Amino acid sequence: MKCVNGSYCSVENFFLSTLYKMPTFCDSEFQVHINQFNIEHLHHRLSKTNVSPHTRNTHSKFSKRESSLTESDHIQTYALPIDKTGHRILYTIVEYWPLLDSSDLSMNEWKRIAQDIYAFYNEFDGFVVLHGTDTLAYTASALSFMLENLDKPVVLTGAQLPVFEFRSDGWNNFLGALMIAGGKYAICEVTVLFHDKLFRGSRIVKCSSNNFDAFVSPNYPAIAELGTEITVNYDLIFRKPGLPKPFCIHTNLCQDVAILNIFPLISKEHIISMLSPPIKGVVLRTYGAGNIPSSRQDLLDALKEASDRGILMVNVTQCWRGGVKAVYSTGMVLNEYGVTPGYDMTTEAALIKLAYILSKTENKDYSCKRAMLLNSLRGEVTVEGEDSRAANLSLYNINCLNQDRNLMIYFAKLFSTASLDDSEGIGSMWVQRIVPILACCAAASNNLSCLKEMYHIIGHLQLFDSEGCTPLHKSALYGHISATKYLLECGVSVHIADKSGYTPLLCALNSLILSSELVQLLLDVGAVLNSESQLVTKLVHQAVSDGDIQRLRLYQLCGYSFYNMDEEGRSALHVAVTHRQLNSIKFLISPIYNEEKPPR
Repeated sequence: MKCVNGSYCSVENFFLSTLYKMPTFCDSEFQVHINQFNIEHLHHRLSKTNVSPHTRNTHSKFSKRESSLTESDHIQTYALPIDKTGHRILYTIVEYWPLLDSSDLSMNEWKRIAQDIYAFYNEFDGFVVLHGTDTLAYTASALSFMLENLDKPVVLTGAQLPVFEFRSDGWNNFLGALMIAGGKYAICEVTVLFHDKLFRGSRIVKCSSNNFDAFVSPNYPAIAELGTEITVNYDLIFRKPGLPKPFCIHTNLCQDVAILNIFPLISKEHIISMLSPPIKGVVLRTYGAGNIPSSRQDLLDALKEASDRGILMVNVTQCWRGGVKAVYSTGMVLNEYGVTPGYDMTTEAALIKLAYILSKTENKDYSCKRAMLLNSLRGEVTVEGEDSRAANLSLYNINCLNQDRNLMIYFAKLFSTASLDDSEGIGSMWVQRIVPILACCAAASNNLSCLKEMYHIIGHLQLFDSEGCTPLHKSALYGHISATKYLLECGVSVHIADKSGYTPLLCALNSLILSSELVQLLLDVGAVLNSESQLVTKLVHQAVSDGDIQRLRLYQLCGYSFYNMDEEGRSALHVAVTHRQLNSIKFLISPIYNEEKPPR
């Protein structure tokens, strides 16, 4: 936004043109080389309204992925400066037109964002949504539910002061969001970054209209904090139990939902009108720990009548912190009248969750929908009695302090040497260095018992050794299906590349123990082979020169196009002929392979 005639107005292309002049966001020396990264091809794809899946995604049974982008939307790619680890983030900005104030957003805009993320999901490592602050909490919750089986970071951010203001907080928020979405942190859920803190999107509320720390997560700690270092609490990241499923979107949310505030002067007629058709779901905002006036039988009868008609109702507190607990008789009575406790859900998350559940046609039964309300679908609620680290958030800081000591006890059993008196933090330092190595060794040796014990202690296995490898890289490299499956169930990301550029899928493809079952397992949970990478092309051409047909078939399974050229302009067939590899030549010219037409 820009100040026009004394008021803030949306100005077309202002943000993009400003970014180009800022060295922090646009490395001018590198900008001239951006076309080497197929940016023109990407912009061509982004400008199309009907987008087919990328070639490397041919193993998936996706139909056409439709994008909402039009010729009036502005598209530009920039490069951040190289960071201290030697990495550089390239990011492409799409500016929707017309630009909207966040107070003007509706479900159509949420649907548009979700569709565009889906359309270009395989083109990017993460996504940043720049959004006004007024309805950001609603959009964050909406995207949390719309984006199903998400395994890449989606970060929402904005600014309290528009970016043209000298003191704007927008630039810092934007840079932080780029670092989280484009870095190797594997925070694969919808989050909100504001004022150097990263929150779960379905847990935030706006707490201030003028302070820079405008958003808080009242009932759940920050997932990450950005100081001199970026500190990520990996055990707080939401991980859906079981094997991951392919990413998809659900955009047809039910709009027949409402919010009903309970207040002392409320009348029965007011409640009846709020529960009348076409309303299908209502968020009740009650007093304190979930209480309503139990002496008002007329109100209770209205709620009971609505419940009997199949109206889905969820009870959340009007208080900023805490949640609904049936500790008073005035709160327990709601359960008897068909109202589902919302525990510590925010009003925004409860409303969107209702809209999501009511729109799921596969769960038509009323009891099934109530059961879904009681469960944590995106980490939006702490369910009473659940056995998890997040179930007792008041002890979170204590748990963090004790976590290293618990690990040290574990290592004491292994090495017979350890000390719980670690006031100088030396033991803790070694624990943090050793844990990733042990986890990677356990994965490489298919030691499930060790992996399970480590997961039980630290709550996650998203660990990185000095080469940037996760345990999943190691299990895939050594061809261990059981360890790979367990690590996937623990939420280890399939999209992380190590310092050499290898993803777990690429490790599996270059394993000495080739396994089509292992490769298919990684593909089924959303792993994608970047066919345009010169590293991948180099490895494929090595397999061609070796006559390794089994490996070539696996690359083909992953959607690799053998027409891709290496840095010398050679295709796979050029390499096969050069090395006189008859088996490779027969494979490359076979009718099955030639079902794919070469590009012109």
